[in-house]
Amino acid sequence: MAAVETKWFTKGGKNLVEAEIGWVTGPINVALMGAGFAFDQDLPEVWGDLSAQEATGIAYVAGGTVVANRSVVLDLPSNETRLLGDPVQWPTSTITARGAVIYATSGAKPVLGYVDFVSDRTSENGLFRIEWPTTGVLRARVF
Repeated sequence: MAAVETKWFTKGGKNLVEAEIGWVTGPINVALMGAGFAFDQDLPEVWGDLSAQEATGIAYVAGGTVVANRSVVLDLPSNETRLLGDPVQWPTSTITARGAVIYATSGAKPVLGYVDFVSDRTSENGLFRIEWPTTGVLRARVF
């Protein structure tokens, strides 16, 4: 699967700034959202606001999978703070998903961002993988 565009939930930035989430030290997961799911950038604040619409399938575990090897990089020429992490994947899976949610799995499980595939994407007894943009899982720009 090619790299995707990620977006912040409006309240995701708030959650990060209020230190409810530690990108490098906190447990961060990516969960897939079911077929036909419609994202609302402004509404959700915690995983419980979205979890009823989570995808299901063979080799998919509720709650998603961990974003491994997380780090933070400053890109001074672009004035960006970039949150990096490994791609996430579900090998030998059969899943249909409309997108994915990036969230912390501790405390109230605050959300950070999401990926909207725009249309349903499917794996059939194969690899379902999300590759992040070279600019990171998420990024914030200072103007």
